[in-house]
Amino acid sequence: MTLIEVLMVVVLITVLSGAVLFGSGALGSSRERAAASLIVTGVRMGLSRANSTGRPARMVFDLDADRVSLEESSSRSVVREQDAEQEDEEEEEADESDPVDELESEAKAAALEVVEGPRAPPPSFTTVKAFMSEDGEEVEGRSLGEGVKFRFAQTQHDSLERTDGRVVLYFWPGGETENAVVHLGRGDSNGLSVRISALTGRAKIEKGRIEMPEPRADGEYSEREEE
Repeated sequence: MTLIEVLMVVVLITVLSGAVLFGSGALGSSRERAAASLIVTGVRMGLSRANSTGRPARMVFDLDADRVSLEESSSRSVVREQDAEQEDEEEEEADESDPVDELESEAKAAALEVVEGPRAPPPSFTTVKAFMSEDGEEVEGRSLGEGVKFRFAQTQHDSLERTDGRVVLYFWPGGETENAVVHLGRGDSNGLSVRISALTGRAKIEKGRIEMPEPRADGEYSEREEE
């Protein structure tokens, strides 16, 4: 083999190696983008169904299974799920309360139930079939895709970022929703974040990790620049 032939072989190997490395990185980025786009699509569908049916809907992020599903309510009213941390604080307060005060509170609650009469059962949510898995299987929700995982999710009624369990984002008729941030990624990549604006109902994909906007003094969340 001549020197020119050897150089051509070396150059060819270098080009092929670069193509393989670049291709794997591009594939990973495309999977992250597809997962973020899935959440954006779910937000649009949730708002659309809430407006068209007149019933609340919600998007459920399963941080353990890395799946996202869309559900709609059987009732026209719904109470948001309580923040897990707030529930723990209330349980601690109940444990530390005076037994006499606790008995008095239970008596007042029982009397109030008698006056108000029987209450309607809490609304149930059913999975939206249009947001089922594309492979036709009756599996709740859709997967983020191979290798893509939730890193955290936080909604307006969560005081802290959640890294496990289920996080719920609500949609109400009239185009109303909550401020929320969902961060996802693959391996050691910077990942992508989806920011949902309560004011506009818009879901926007941004590079890397972003934080929930700080609440204003009047209790409402500030809005970042949309453009």
